[in-house]
Amino acid sequence: MNLLDILFPVNCLGCGKTGNYLCSSCLAKLDTPKLICSVCERPQPFGETHPKCKTEHSLDGLVYFYDYKGIIRDAIHKLKYHYITDLAIELENQIIKQLNTPQNIYGSIHRCIEMNGPTVAPVPLFWYKENRRGFNQASLFGQAIAKHFDLPFDDHILIRTKPTISQTKLSYKNRKENVEGIFCVLPSVPIPNPSILLVDDVWTTGATMKEVCKTLKKTGVKEVWGLTIAR
Repeated sequence: MNLLDILFPVNCLGCGKTGNYLCSSCLAKLDTPKLICSVCERPQPFGETHPKCKTEHSLDGLVYFYDYKGIIRDAIHKLKYHYITDLAIELENQIIKQLNTPQNIYGSIHRCIEMNGPTVAPVPLFWYKENRRGFNQASLFGQAIAKHFDLPFDDHILIRTKPTISQTKLSYKNRKENVEGIFCVLPSVPIPNPSILLVDDVWTTGATMKEVCKTLKKTGVKEVWGLTIAR
């Protein structure tokens, strides 16, 4: 144990046990997520968008790893608003561990990765917010996934063209209106890959990720899968 660990001990957000923000005992109590179709949000065991729901600009699939509640909600909140970036490492390790589990609910995203080698791209923050925070949490997760699966990573494909108010307390209709038309693929940036793995931290109504997907598909991207830590 080093001096920093003594002066600033890390305690589990669930039980308070010293050592990690997310201890193994608390993680073991979390429910296995029930994946859904990204359009109708009805159950879809492997996260692929139902064929009857798919449109020209919809996501091809969506995977996530936790329900957005309890210690996972606390962890993402502390990462985003208290800038505890060590939490990103713990969350990255956990989602990669789940992705590596054979014969699990993430089989479809594995096929996408193995067959198409998608470029990993984070949902962008507005430049001012990212500069103030010092990082984009979606970029942190995206880089970890790209490195683990030896996929290309590109955080310059998209930009957010204007600031928006927080989605947190908005209705579904207002969330959709809040992000409409705010993303852009720069004309000077060629799309590197017809398949994109789009990464964000949380899916609530999906308004933000759906808008990004629409922007990408309008520029010629053929396949977009969404991946978030929680829903």
